[in-house]
Amino acid sequence: MAQVRRYAMPFGMLLCCASSSAFASGFALLEQSASRLGTAFSGTAAAADDASTIFYNPAGLANLKGSELLVVASGVLISSEFNNANSQAALGQPLGNEGGDAGGWNAVPAAYFAMPLNDKFAVGLGVNAPFGLKLEYGNGWMGRYQALNSEIQTYNFNPSLSWRLSKQLSFGVGVNYQRIQAELTNAVNYTAVVAQGLQTLVAAGQLPANAVPGLIAANAGLEGTTAVRGDDSAWGFNAGLLYEFSDDTRVGLSYRSSIDYTLEGSVRFRTPTASNATGAAIIASASAPGATLATGPATVDLKLPEIATASLYHRMGPVELLADVAWTGWSSIQELRIVRTSGQVLSVTPERWEDTWRYSVGATYELNKQWKLRGGVAYDGTNVPNSTRTARLPDSYRTWVAAGAQWNPGGSLVVDVGYAHLFANDAGLNQNDGNTLSRGFLIGEQTSAVDIVSAQIAYKF
Repeated sequence: MAQVRRYAMPFGMLLCCASSSAFASGFALLEQSASRLGTAFSGTAAAADDASTIFYNPAGLANLKGSELLVVASGVLISSEFNNANSQAALGQPLGNEGGDAGGWNAVPAAYFAMPLNDKFAVGLGVNAPFGLKLEYGNGWMGRYQALNSEIQTYNFNPSLSWRLSKQLSFGVGVNYQRIQAELTNAVNYTAVVAQGLQTLVAAGQLPANAVPGLIAANAGLEGTTAVRGDDSAWGFNAGLLYEFSDDTRVGLSYRSSIDYTLEGSVRFRTPTASNATGAAIIASASAPGATLATGPATVDLKLPEIATASLYHRMGPVELLADVAWTGWSSIQELRIVRTSGQVLSVTPERWEDTWRYSVGATYELNKQWKLRGGVAYDGTNVPNSTRTARLPDSYRTWVAAGAQWNPGGSLVVDVGYAHLFANDAGLNQNDGNTLSRGFLIGEQTSAVDIVSAQIAYKF
């Protein structure tokens, strides 16, 4: 057997190292309130009718009549299925199946406490999850080298203060301490790793070229997995204004700052066992400490977007009309760069995300003193260009239809429920991460839809 030495793998093979899009587009979570969900999150910065205003516009604390504890539980059901068009298998591997439904249920909890200090100042505390996602494809699906599991969790602690400057104008500000955890996994084609190693040996004169096809065949079907995990904590802020033209009409402006993270963690590889001695030696060399596919510490820089919202609230008798226009600065994410703590760049994936706009309108109708009905529609843009859309979470334009209700039995408790269905446009996928032999070529269309249910209980005292 020819001697196998450690070698530097070119950039194309670096893409075996979980370099697919780490974070799917559009993973900001509005689901912080059942009352707001019922109107498709319209009027979020102007409604100011319960303690969830801490998240949407802290200036709204000045509009609350007393202290309030609010607990929210939301469930997000994602359905996301890939439909193959003409995908191509990776070197030495079967193509695989379409992966089934990569979605499932995701829980989004939140809690808020609001308390007026006097007729000018009020304080509050919110605990919520402003960003998050989870998609998991089945092992053996045809896009396994691009994505298997993608999961992001955030935890946000948001103390807030509002100040009523005049009868009409209120100002609010909040501090956000936010923690993020992320895990990304995908399969690794070790048959391609062996093939690259064989080419290196041929170039070094250690192996005759005519031996390569037989050795690739002897190492067919070698597949492992890799996982990138990391976490970090960072600070941000949110602020807002609320202007009341009258008791029946008000507008709100709110802003949430971007938050910069450096996620520190590890990249880990699970390698297959090769029965062929040459293949086993190449895999061992590529996985040795300091080599390209070695398990070890790694970091990822991530800047979550800033968000600005303008809202309108207007009451006409038993009817309340609400509207929102929101901008999200997703252009803060232009690439995914995974770096070892030694400074070695493990991979760089272009993202080129774009800023987005969201538009929503809604209304409520007060049936009587106990019951209020809600409804709304919304339209979400997508931040992912067609050229960089990936299987991690293939984003597309979405249309929301929502409904909800509030029950106020007349005591200290108020109960809200909400439901929304999101119709998502089909999203085309055309992804090989720059190396079809290593990763295959995923060609097809992703069909997705989302259902959201939410309930909240407010205790006023």
